[in-house]
Amino acid sequence: MSKLEYFRNVLSEDFITGETFLAEPKVNMRVDLIKTGCKSFIFNFDKQLGREYKGGMFPFFNSGEKGVCKVCDYIIFAEKAGEMYSLVIELKKGKEGTNPQLKAGECFASYVNTTVNRVYKKDFNLIIRKVSIKEFKRKNRTKIQDIEYNEHNIHEFCEDKFRLQVFLK
Repeated sequence: MSKLEYFRNVLSEDFITGETFLAEPKVNMRVDLIKTGCKSFIFNFDKQLGREYKGGMFPFFNSGEKGVCKVCDYIIFAEKAGEMYSLVIELKKGKEGTNPQLKAGECFASYVNTTVNRVYKKDFNLIIRKVSIKEFKRKNRTKIQDIEYNEHNIHEFCEDKFRLQVFLK
């Protein structure tokens, strides 16, 4: 079994999507996703929950406590050259920051990694990348740029296409 399959096995299929784009439908944001060159799957937090989730996404937390139930929009789990990666992604309209959601997603990805290691008696190391996608006119570039991170270890995404492979280094 590949490392990626271990991660997929511990997560609910209800939140795994086969879409080829990242979107924030409420504000009509969409970025095409190019997944060539690696194995991956997308975990989507930003979905309408059915009746089976009557306690919300995290029913064991006090949702009245500010920030407790914050979550990012997506986490992409990917495997390349024997390494496991987690891309924690938040799409946001306006000038509001994405750091609280990205930190929450980072904690969740770490928890998933710890769960995989505990359940399958493994010692996988998960490399976590945080990506902020804000609403603005995107640049259509032909040359792939190196990924740079700010002081909070967040990449401010500004391309027209999200090329997954460039984050896996």
